[in-house]
Amino acid sequence: MAISSTVDQLFAQALQFHQAGQLPHALQGYEQVLRLAPRHFDALHNTGIAAFQSGAFDTAASFFRSALTVDPEHATAHNNLGNALRELQLMEEALRSYDRALALDAADANTHFNRAVTLQSLLRIDEALQGYEQALTLAPGDDQAWSNRAALLAQARQYEQALVHAEQALALNPHNLDAHHQRGNILHALGQDDEAERSYRQVLALLPEFAEAHYSLGRLLQARGRQAEALQALEQALRLQPQLLQAHWQRAAVLRQLGQPDAAQQADAAALTLQTRLVAAYRQRGQELEQLRHYESAAALYAAALELDADNADLRRLHADALANTRQHEQVLASLRRALALKMERGAHRQAPEQSPYADLDQQVEQARIAFEKLTRLAPDNPLAHVNLGTVLQGLGLRDQAMASFERALAIAPNSPLANWNSALLLLARGDYERGWQRYEARWKVGQLALTPYAGRYRQPQWTGNEPLQGKTLLLHAEQGLGDTIQFCRYATLARQRGARVILEVQEALAQLMTSMADADQVIVKGGALPAYDFHLPMLSLPLAFGTRVDSIPAAGAYLRSDAAKRAQWQQLLGPKSSARIGVVWSGRAAHGNDHNRSLPLATLAPVFAQSCEFICLQQEVRPEDQALLDTLPVRQVSHLLRDFSDTAALCDLMDVVITVDTSVAHLAGALGKPVWIMLPTPFEWRWFEHGAGSPWYPSATLLRQQQIGDWAPVVAAVQAGLRALA
Repeated sequence: MAISSTVDQLFAQALQFHQAGQLPHALQGYEQVLRLAPRHFDALHNTGIAAFQSGAFDTAASFFRSALTVDPEHATAHNNLGNALRELQLMEEALRSYDRALALDAADANTHFNRAVTLQSLLRIDEALQGYEQALTLAPGDDQAWSNRAALLAQARQYEQALVHAEQALALNPHNLDAHHQRGNILHALGQDDEAERSYRQVLALLPEFAEAHYSLGRLLQARGRQAEALQALEQALRLQPQLLQAHWQRAAVLRQLGQPDAAQQADAAALTLQTRLVAAYRQRGQELEQLRHYESAAALYAAALELDADNADLRRLHADALANTRQHEQVLASLRRALALKMERGAHRQAPEQSPYADLDQQVEQARIAFEKLTRLAPDNPLAHVNLGTVLQGLGLRDQAMASFERALAIAPNSPLANWNSALLLLARGDYERGWQRYEARWKVGQLALTPYAGRYRQPQWTGNEPLQGKTLLLHAEQGLGDTIQFCRYATLARQRGARVILEVQEALAQLMTSMADADQVIVKGGALPAYDFHLPMLSLPLAFGTRVDSIPAAGAYLRSDAAKRAQWQQLLGPKSSARIGVVWSGRAAHGNDHNRSLPLATLAPVFAQSCEFICLQQEVRPEDQALLDTLPVRQVSHLLRDFSDTAALCDLMDVVITVDTSVAHLAGALGKPVWIMLPTPFEWRWFEHGAGSPWYPSATLLRQQQIGDWAPVVAAVQAGLRALA
């Protein structure tokens, strides 16, 4: 009885030291307990915890195992053993410990989190994502789980979901340094470099010693052409963490750009020396783990080494050999066998009804919907989650549900630029111009759009539609694409009717064409010197300023004219017309954000050219993958003669019909009053409305709509039928 009392007293004293952070005294106290009671579970377990906190992971694992011989059903001890094994890089053993812990207590969010961290280390990304999701289902307030999941999603290039996760982590804990850093990396990947830089600087304001944030900032600054600042950031990263290999390589690149070749050469040499040392360390530890039959852990280390030295053939062999001995490898082989069998089966039954080739696209969008729906349940107060769900629903054609998601986001954050912008596009597509144009003004604050702010360039006030224009000069300036400028320059006529003198500032490719507009008093090239003016307005704010509704769209027919002399030149080049003359455009600018939807391969349109018509290519650029086929088709190629849109306009005017995807040529033909058949993708742009074969913006247009994402075949068939009728 006296011994029991002494043990309790010693343990309580040791625990007090432990809770106060005095680990040496705590360990000494636990040792005294164990001399008297060698199978004291709490003393064994807490000794393991103290050893772990001291960095003695092997010792910690030993004590956790001893504790589990006393109480094999203790879930927390199994979890802690897994943590120690993970630190020892014995990942497979760690997973077995976590699985035992979860078999005893499946509702422990901490164990799910630790297991996910281990899976992440083993590069089992899908399983790790699922593990973090399980942890968040049990503990939605775990900011680190949100942050870690953001990192994985970014690694999988699912940047929109990743951004939601990073911002949710920061909403829960504004001081989460990893989340700030991840947010910066994600924003940089999305091209939102101003916001990314702010995120990196927020990290460094909270912790100036965060070496990787200095590196990330340096990499960003280098990409933005701020080399001197980049060098400073990279050197700070290396002062804090000399083993940060990528910072060495990045520093060498910056030194070369700054015209310091000798210093760059020294930096390269330092990076190469460090790389050799790190690769050797990864390799040695990987081989040690292989000898212990920890093949998956070894494979992960070889993979890390290959990230540093991708061309190392010996490393690749070691990685492949280690992977061949893992359970994961068998799963991969099984998947490949299933895919091959499916491919052979489809080949053997080619004539049988089969799944649509666009089912994979639909499935991907559906998977995104499920993912974002889960996000909104886990983070119901995160507006970005609702915005992204709305965007996916809109892509699926579920516009009512999409609008509901955007409205939920706006209920949480009424000033959210993304929520206002996305809901504006839906409202405009539905013809709700009163609310749509109001919300469309949020576009300047949406970083993903990369619109150039104009406040610094235009010193005079912005016209709101309320100020009198009689005797005033109004400067209307282009802000987005060439097609947008063509569509909205028509408002010059309305401004003139109010007594204004109108100046159009447009892209250089449109300048000569715009001089044909009767109500434009002056046309200048965007970015040049500005003449005197009283008010300015970006062109896509014109409908709001004029209070445009669907029934008041200014669409009096042709409002641009082609040059008569250029028309004559084209007529001479084309020669006499013997059949219907058809202008064709099948692809737009590859850099356009929706190009993957709106453009189609020339091979898909090729059946159209079997009709008895004279086809003229109206594209200024033909993609290399289309050129070889184009050379075999009965299509007149004159792209090399199209210098700007005044040339294209003159050529368009000689066509009986223009057939085009949703590009600037569609707007040009409509503005000239030419019959134009516009092949529209799904999802379509807001300006073409949800339904109908006509456009109130362009009375001469016929709209041919995709019914399913990516499926152009019915559209091409409709074009063929239209050409047969025309002939």
